[in-house]
Amino acid sequence: MGKGIMKAYDASKTKVKINVDLSIGRPENAEESAKLSSQIGIITRDVLPVSRRWKEVDEENGLAPGFDHMQLHMDVNIDDAGVKESLVERLKCSTRQKRYKLHLHYKKFQTLELAKSNKPSSYPDQNNWELLCDYFATDKFKKSSIANTENRKLVRAPHISSRKPFTVRRLEISQKQLNGDSCDRIELYKQTHFTEKKGWSSKVAEENWVSYVSVFLILFTTNILYDKK
Repeated sequence: MGKGIMKAYDASKTKVKINVDLSIGRPENAEESAKLSSQIGIITRDVLPVSRRWKEVDEENGLAPGFDHMQLHMDVNIDDAGVKESLVERLKCSTRQKRYKLHLHYKKFQTLELAKSNKPSSYPDQNNWELLCDYFATDKFKKSSIANTENRKLVRAPHISSRKPFTVRRLEISQKQLNGDSCDRIELYKQTHFTEKKGWSSKVAEENWVSYVSVFLILFTTNILYDKK
């Protein structure tokens, strides 16, 4: 999707228009929302440094290059304080997810020295990687990581979309599986909690699905009976 945005821009020299709805912190339009999510991911991957803490990302060395990259390919009103705040929150969340993935890579190695010498191939900055390794090795981070792991175990109906935003998944389902038809919430829930190979992500996820479908059928049947009167 991100590469598609760039190709579309290169071909037409017209930036993708993005209208951020401040009440929800993203575009209301599903396609715009998916494109923005993809662009946020590109900026996180290729432009922003992965800091130990978000407060270390300053305007000059972190956010400004990211926004410059975004405005190169998108028509989005970053001068609006509300829009900018929403985008900063999205970048903050995406950076946190990237740091989580880097930590998973770090945990593959038995010693700090081994981890430092085995930077992920997709991560370009060796110095930044070593700083993160030092941070991952601190007692403070280890305690926080253990607490976060325990909290994730409390999620009773985990989704299976990895770190991909639901707005992106919804658009993919619509385009690739539904011939462009809209993907409703019930279909999105099933696609993000169920696979033919492994089944439901949990028993609770399956129970939720049955409940959602039951409510839909009741409402659908009620509407039919009402229309016949």
